[in-house]
Amino acid sequence: MNVTTDLSGVIASGMCIGCGACEMADSTVRVSLNPKKLIFEPETPGSKAAADVCPAVAVDYEGLQNYLFPGAEIGAYGVVRSVHLSQSTNSERNIAASSGGLIKEVLRNLLTVGDIDGVIALDHVAGVDFAARLVRTPDDVDTLPGSIYHNLKQTPALQILRDTPGRFALVAIPCQLEGMYSWIRAQAPELREKIVLTVGLLCGWQYSHHSINAMGEYLGYDPSTITDISYRGGGPVGKLTVTTTAGAVYTASRRVDFGYQVAFDRHFNTNRCHVCINHSNFLADLVVGDAWLPSTVFTKTGVSLVVCRTEYAERVLRRLVDNGSCVSIEVGEDEIRESQTDRVIFGEFAYAYAAFLQNLGLHTPRLIGPNHGFGTLKNERQVASFHRELVRKQSLMAARRYRYLKWRKGTRELRGYIMRYVRWFLVRILRVKSLSGQRKEIAKDRFSGFH
Repeated sequence: MNVTTDLSGVIASGMCIGCGACEMADSTVRVSLNPKKLIFEPETPGSKAAADVCPAVAVDYEGLQNYLFPGAEIGAYGVVRSVHLSQSTNSERNIAASSGGLIKEVLRNLLTVGDIDGVIALDHVAGVDFAARLVRTPDDVDTLPGSIYHNLKQTPALQILRDTPGRFALVAIPCQLEGMYSWIRAQAPELREKIVLTVGLLCGWQYSHHSINAMGEYLGYDPSTITDISYRGGGPVGKLTVTTTAGAVYTASRRVDFGYQVAFDRHFNTNRCHVCINHSNFLADLVVGDAWLPSTVFTKTGVSLVVCRTEYAERVLRRLVDNGSCVSIEVGEDEIRESQTDRVIFGEFAYAYAAFLQNLGLHTPRLIGPNHGFGTLKNERQVASFHRELVRKQSLMAARRYRYLKWRKGTRELRGYIMRYVRWFLVRILRVKSLSGQRKEIAKDRFSGFH
């Protein structure tokens, strides 16, 4: 196996995800927004120290899981003690979050009982800029924004953790934790004891800033005038909401708006997302995300799928139920798979695409997770077709030809777009898997107390 001595391959391939581990490991590295790719990446290749902690070079999943969860059994879904469907009993908090509101309930509780001194989480800075800040009080938790879908620089979270005394909870996406723990294990092991709980998101991919620009062209706003952007809220699916300096508000339905479907097509994802096999956040203590299940379609505000990887995470969840902050039912690991699909959970496309890139001689991160070998890899023809489209579309994005991309979606890609909704209707609404005996849905009476 070739030893990677710097970040040159990461830069050339556009594989950076902005976690900031390289900046922390090598003071000569600076991560900034590339004006053409519209993703954050290192300005210079740096050294081997930077490459050794970079998730776009390699991730030692087995070693990191043993480091974080010593003695725990590692299965296809990583370390799993229990799986739950949960929902905040505070309707305002729930509907603002769209996916159950559980994260803010967890953070508020940890601060209230004194388990932690602060929360490190993303907050809005200005425009489309978000950065980690330290939250000290339960009420301040409710001022934090919901999920952020566009690519960001995550170095501030690591700097806060390094420079601030105390015990903390962190909210993070999978690749952010990959970089953080790779850096801590290699260079700053003393910081491990400062982390009481990591709340990890079930990740639905990051997007380059081209997606924001494209949506601006479709909805009619100038991206440079954005004062705030919200991707969720207002129900289980939620809406994209953009506010500009003129006070104008632009909204797009995430499920039915055609412009939204174009701008958030997976070809707008950052390149590292296409080979990511860790959407279910193997390194987080408590994993939270949308429960996209036929049994949860009835809910008006959304339900959280919760994976507890530690006994402490389970204890925190029980505490929320006992004090009336949330309702929760325990389910099986199959609900992770059904909610997120085999393609996401088992990396059926990602592993195949990584092998394809490697065969082309292109820089490819070394990512072998606990889910390796459990799915059915996508065939080479499908992967090659995706790669051709990706190269073509990224060229169009770089030229800011967003309207042409919309035309493509409405013509040559229309069949695939329609079939996506057909599959959703068959599985989620008609419940064809239940009718055919492939699975048994959760009985509705188990959701007593959910809304």
